[in-house]
Amino acid sequence: MDDQRPANPVDRKEFLRRSGALGIAGAAALGFPLLEARAAGAAVLLPPRDVIAAGGGATIKIGHIDGFSGVYAAASQSQQHGLEVAVAEAMKKNNRIKYEIVKGDDASKPANGTTEAKRLISQDKVDVLTGCLSSAVGLAVSATAEENNTFFLAIGTHDTNITGPKAHRVTFRQTCSNAMLANAIGPELLKHGKKWYFLVADYAFGTDGATRLKKILLAHGGTVAGEDLHPLGQTDYSSYLTKARNTDADVLFFSNYGPDCQNATKAAVQLGLNKKMTFGGILSGNDVAVGMPVDDIVGSIWGYVWGPEAGGDAAKVYASLKPGVPAVDWRQYLGYMAGKNIINRLNAAGTTETEKLVQAFENYHYDAAKKSGAYFRKCDHQAVQQTYAGVIVPKNKRRTEGEYFAIASTVGGDFAAESCSNPDSAAAEKIISSEKIGPREGYTVVKV
Repeated sequence: MDDQRPANPVDRKEFLRRSGALGIAGAAALGFPLLEARAAGAAVLLPPRDVIAAGGGATIKIGHIDGFSGVYAAASQSQQHGLEVAVAEAMKKNNRIKYEIVKGDDASKPANGTTEAKRLISQDKVDVLTGCLSSAVGLAVSATAEENNTFFLAIGTHDTNITGPKAHRVTFRQTCSNAMLANAIGPELLKHGKKWYFLVADYAFGTDGATRLKKILLAHGGTVAGEDLHPLGQTDYSSYLTKARNTDADVLFFSNYGPDCQNATKAAVQLGLNKKMTFGGILSGNDVAVGMPVDDIVGSIWGYVWGPEAGGDAAKVYASLKPGVPAVDWRQYLGYMAGKNIINRLNAAGTTETEKLVQAFENYHYDAAKKSGAYFRKCDHQAVQQTYAGVIVPKNKRRTEGEYFAIASTVGGDFAAESCSNPDSAAAEKIISSEKIGPREGYTVVKV
């Protein structure tokens, strides 16, 4: 006789989480006998795979992996803050379902990210994964999510490959890619000269960012005056920057982030490079600028994701994020948008089943709290959105003491992301269209 048990049984603890406050009658109606009536020695009656979430206690678990310790701890906490605000708002509007954030600390190390993703999927039984700031970690988590048929929304990873040649069907990206940021800041930096010196963090994010900007520079007749790679967590930049000082570069370009960017810009100012060339970088925000010599590099130009002057509902989002934090930054914004989009698409899909959630995200148009709307593109799973060049402003133009940027220029989302025929997106589309999502082992789908 064939085994008629479901492929993905759940234990009592998981059943109670899924069924929430259904009560005895409701549970029995769904096929969950609390008092079994069966012949002695018969097989245990197991619950059906899908469980209907009902009012009063059913829980959706959102696994949030980020670098809560290590070089990107502050920025990761910003993403967590935004996610928490979005979840709190959703539960205030509708308490039918409880959303729980389950954290995993990747310490900005890919191996840790893989371990935490596996733990959240197999032990904590999270319904979806989100997070990641380090691009290297994001790529590792994306691969793990694909192996385990689990939905993953990358919040803050910018390496273009995650929605390019290393894409996966289960993975989407909330933030702008490095290619999009380059298309926003490249034209602005070219106004300051065509000889650039590159200081590059030697990992996925840094090398990808430099590659994208060099492509734009060379296409406009510019030259690379020099380039240095430095390891993640470097503290002494004097040898690199002395070389830069001895060139005729017009622009000093920082393709790094976090403490690396803070330490590098400090060293550059100490050597007087800010008086010789324009500073620019692939990415920055208030969480990084707080440790940079901002008063010495007013007018420097950086890749920028969002600001309170972005248009649309930006002021409203700013007001939602502001309580309890010294300054609002776009990392908080990204976490907030990720939370809102996950909850919205779960409701639209009506289920936590990964394939149906992927379909709900594809070509989903949403309000990005920017002047123009945004959407998750089907071909590469990139959030196509307005992208900015941000400029560090003087003290008398700052919104608050800890908010250092203004939007210097804006490019449209479709221009920034380019068409689906560009090599990166075409590679992603080939992968996404070919991968198949199977059932998650040991997991019970929830009907939302």
